[in-house]
Amino acid sequence: MIKFVTLFFCFLISSISLVTSSFSAEYIVKRGDTLYQILGDMFTPANIIIINKRIENIFPEFILRTGQKLLVNEDKVVFQLSLNKDLTLIGNNDEFNLFVTEYPINILETVISGEITSNLYDAIENMGENQELTMKLADIYEWEIDFFKDIRKGDRFRIVVEKKFTKGRFLGYGKICAVDFINNGNLVRALYYEDETTKGYFRPDGSSLKRGFLKAPLKYRRISSKYSHRRLHPVLKVYKPHYGVDYAAPTGTPVHATADGVVVKKGYTKGNGNYVKLRHTNNYYTYYLHFSRFKKGLRVGKHVSQGDTIGYVGSTGYATGPHVDYRIMKGNRFLNPLRFKSTSVKLPERKSSDFREKIVRLERMLDNSIYKMAKFKPLK
Repeated sequence: MIKFVTLFFCFLISSISLVTSSFSAEYIVKRGDTLYQILGDMFTPANIIIINKRIENIFPEFILRTGQKLLVNEDKVVFQLSLNKDLTLIGNNDEFNLFVTEYPINILETVISGEITSNLYDAIENMGENQELTMKLADIYEWEIDFFKDIRKGDRFRIVVEKKFTKGRFLGYGKICAVDFINNGNLVRALYYEDETTKGYFRPDGSSLKRGFLKAPLKYRRISSKYSHRRLHPVLKVYKPHYGVDYAAPTGTPVHATADGVVVKKGYTKGNGNYVKLRHTNNYYTYYLHFSRFKKGLRVGKHVSQGDTIGYVGSTGYATGPHVDYRIMKGNRFLNPLRFKSTSVKLPERKSSDFREKIVRLERMLDNSIYKMAKFKPLK
């Protein structure tokens, strides 16, 4: 087994004095390094040209990247292309060979439990997990739970997630298979189901967590103003209705269509600034005000899908800071976006038995642990 000795001082790789073959040196590629510098002590310039061409043939996307790790001894250089793939050059001026080694990725289904003390990000981090898992969880519940507004101290969650490992090292997360999230005393269970035509997260009764409208049109920092029939306008200094919710976020934050729809208005007014109006099914409309700019290619008559970026947060029009004013209208009546709940679809009857068969194991994994530590009954 090769031993790795980390060098604790800086030097150019061309000046490395290679030690005996029983030891290796670890080198991190610096800005400006080339194959000629790295291989100069082992091969002639003519052979380095040949080696470069062979690398291009067997791994066309190869490029020396700043920060890339190399393992070097007197007759071998190993380029770590990724966590599970190495490119090895072995030999000397008389004879050398190149080959790529790809290590298997092992997937382990893991159960993770946590409790909210401040916010979801901290809860995930406190469990030793990274924020990739936070984003995956937020995506599952984006139609059900607003993780900025709805989270309460004491909320709990349990996640069945795939973890990827290679060479004994954590590579990343696969899919989340199942989740129990207890928000303000209410349990929302999400179970992953997939067949030839369906893919997504469903409740135990087969209803989809995906709804017609997202809870919010962007990842925001805070709500700076709520829906109100009488609000002191921050610019005009008069009391007027405010039929939307102001989501404060940094300028340039992407804003997404909350539902499938068609662009019916895109323009600028003195009050709204740059704004977009979408028409949806069942006589619903949504408004997005104060954009810094529109998404390139957005035009009146264009169809957009739920989650598509339509513009970017700004403070154009009557605005005191960067935010998006989001509004929902049903016919001619504005609705409170924070209270609005859209319907979800349910799996057809013909898929029910297959769904039940596939989720029984996942439900057992959730049930066998979370309710032993929780002092409540799961909601039906």
